[in-house]
Amino acid sequence: MRKSPLFDLAYALPDHLVHGVEAGRGLRGLPQRSDIENIVILGMGAARTAGLVVRALGSTAISVPILVESSYEIPACLGKRSLVLAISGSGNTDEVNHSAAKAAALEARPVVVTAEGWLVDFARDCHAPVVHIPPHIQPARVTFGFVAAALLTILRDIGFLPEAGAWLNSAIVQLRRRREELCRGDSVAERLASSLIGRHVLCQGDTPIGATAAERWKAQLNQNAKQCASASEQPNASHNEAVAWDFPPDRISPSEAVVLLRHGFEDPRVSQRIDRLAGYLHGKVPVHAMQGEGGSRLAVLMDLVMLGDFTSLHLAALNGVDPSAIPFISQTVKEGLAPPEPWTQPVGS
Repeated sequence: MRKSPLFDLAYALPDHLVHGVEAGRGLRGLPQRSDIENIVILGMGAARTAGLVVRALGSTAISVPILVESSYEIPACLGKRSLVLAISGSGNTDEVNHSAAKAAALEARPVVVTAEGWLVDFARDCHAPVVHIPPHIQPARVTFGFVAAALLTILRDIGFLPEAGAWLNSAIVQLRRRREELCRGDSVAERLASSLIGRHVLCQGDTPIGATAAERWKAQLNQNAKQCASASEQPNASHNEAVAWDFPPDRISPSEAVVLLRHGFEDPRVSQRIDRLAGYLHGKVPVHAMQGEGGSRLAVLMDLVMLGDFTSLHLAALNGVDPSAIPFISQTVKEGLAPPEPWTQPVGS
């Protein structure tokens, strides 16, 4: 099978961060920090995962709640003092568009990140700032790095995350180093992919860094490699999910594999939990540890993401599948869905 163009897009992840910073910088019409009492991120798929990156990095640094929503519902706290970041790689994500329309009707402060479609028209009608995703960064799942960088830059410019610029620079440096390793023959991603063929892959990491990366791994294994995968997070998994492995040591599972996403910023107590799980699973199921590297929490998270993206693409090649094809999403998910009614300014605003 011919090498997928998605390899080139995976290789370009650090460049996507650079483009996202440039596109998100200096937007006109952003609210003042003092006017915002919560941040609501609307997104599905890769857009949702980019929102989880913002929450993972911002939850301990930003003094207002950060909510990531992936449905038609909007939280009851949403109102005039809400910053709503509406994200869609196509501009026609049904759940995002309907939720954005509801948020605007409540006079929230929307900012749109998209390529085209209904969401662009919505932003124009409600005078919302727009970050335009470049057409060469497609399909939607590869917009992840661009979107995450744009969101962090927007929050920096509002005044919520003054450190975001340094975080992004460290991530770009690390990803440029990592991609050179991943493009050599017999890379760590290529070796891991050969060990995952035909297995259900449990991707697990610490909350929030490793767990956010695990969400991306799961989605990329599903979409690119067309292989079942799931994601979970420590330390919660040690209180429930781990019990599923309580079978006799002579009953080795032939259809499961565990990938633990590790990094140097783990809480020592959580590291101990993950180490104990790995030891407990020895002889029961294959356990693979992938180590994220870098000088900041964002750097190690993005490093783990790049490892997962390449692993999923190598696995797609081994499985003999086209990683670009997503017939269920393109044909079934959007079937029969109508966009929201044309948006109009609320009366009295």
